[in-house]
Amino acid sequence: MREIHETALVSEPAARLTDDVVAHATSHPSSVVLARRVGSQWQDVTAATFLDEVRRVAKGLLASGIEAGDRVGLMSRTRYEWTLVDFALWTAGAVGVPIYETSSPAQVAWILGDAEAVACVVETRGHAGRVAGVQHQLPALRHVWTIEASDL
Repeated sequence: MREIHETALVSEPAARLTDDVVAHATSHPSSVVLARRVGSQWQDVTAATFLDEVRRVAKGLLASGIEAGDRVGLMSRTRYEWTLVDFALWTAGAVGVPIYETSSPAQVAWILGDAEAVACVVETRGHAGRVAGVQHQLPALRHVWTIEASDL
């Protein structure tokens, strides 16, 4: 058998998407990086606060059994919590699987099933109902968390 050896093209691991969040929170902790809707008002989120929340959600994901490489569905409108969950998934080493909030139950079943998702974060109880209606088709799916039910 003939073997071929090549020199690695990259000597250092590639940067991770979460590196900028950590660096910015370290160098400019009080700078406003995002805003979130609280009731009828917008609330600023500092770099330090965002990093703290990302880490807290990531720890919760890990504590619930999410492991590096696991796929987790994310069904929501674009909102602060979408960004928070996405960064928490990356921090935990998991992979986010986006699902349009308007997806039909059949589409939800196909997306989560094809990805072999072990969990799903949804925005509303209606979204949770869509997932629950097809959960019997998804043997890998162990958790469904709802943003508006404060599951995060």
